[in-house]
Amino acid sequence: MFLESFRHLIEIEALKRDNQVNQQRINSENKRISDIEERRKKSLASIEELKIEEKNLKVTETLNQIEDKQIRLTKLEGQLALSATQKEQNAFENQISILKDEIKDLENHYFEKLDQSERHLLEIDSLQTFYQGSDSTLKDIKAEVAALVSKEELIIQNRQVRIDALLDMCQISVKKLYLELQPKFYPKSPISYLLDKKCSGCHMLLDSQMRSSLEEGRSLELCPTCSRLIIPETAKIY
Repeated sequence: MFLESFRHLIEIEALKRDNQVNQQRINSENKRISDIEERRKKSLASIEELKIEEKNLKVTETLNQIEDKQIRLTKLEGQLALSATQKEQNAFENQISILKDEIKDLENHYFEKLDQSERHLLEIDSLQTFYQGSDSTLKDIKAEVAALVSKEELIIQNRQVRIDALLDMCQISVKKLYLELQPKFYPKSPISYLLDKKCSGCHMLLDSQMRSSLEEGRSLELCPTCSRLIIPETAKIY
């Protein structure tokens, strides 16, 4: 007595699997947008980080320190030339030597920072170019995705109409049980098949009395192990 309803459930499950394929396409299309938006977001964050790093390099400040020490060095060299005693000369020469080492160290740091600064500016420019260029690209992709998603959603809606119609054609007890089981197994199927005397869902062997009742379509049976609604193989060819 339930074989016709079982046949409807089989078709419903097939339609649902097809809908899942269409939903995956929708998700994939939406991911195209979210991936670009995420990359744009990361680009902005990277730009801000690079600007902070650039500021912390203090390239101009280092250059100013070098210039200040160069001025001081020039002054000391002038004082050295006017020194009256050997002691004064030795003192100026010592200060000049120390100052030259400091200038050399600062110049090395300056050029290192300058190289880093140039790399930062190039990367910032590249990220800004991507961010600005991706704006129009994103708009085009959103329009394309919207059209594709609309098409896929229409297919899903049309199938859902058929699913609802098939459910209404099922016997009330079958429909009620099927709808009760759906939330428990979602997104998987709440039904399994009697195959080789076993439940196709959990592969547990079913007793002969249950199998006989199922194959004749005389009862609604849940698998004792996985609790899925069991549909007999005979329903597929009914």
